[in-house]
Amino acid sequence: MTVTLPAMFESFVRQKIATGLYQDASEVVEESLDLMRQQDRWKAAASAKIDEGLQDMAEGRFLTGDESRAEMESFKAGWRAKA
Repeated sequence: MTVTLPAMFESFVRQKIATGLYQDASEVVEESLDLMRQQDRWKAAASAKIDEGLQDMAEGRFLTGDESRAEMESFKAGWRAKA
């Protein structure tokens, strides 16, 4: 596969190679694509959690503001007791 990059990205790739952390442009692109894949997985997981939260709310499974604050205070008290 051949990829043509805009000049600003070519310069960026050259800078990355110049650091010595990468041997060639393929390594820079490979790491970039790996990071993009990780970001896609993170976004999918976040979206699933949001959907889960919305479903919980629709089914009445949620805490009021006061209940949430009380739960957090309890959590913090337990955490402080362990420290």
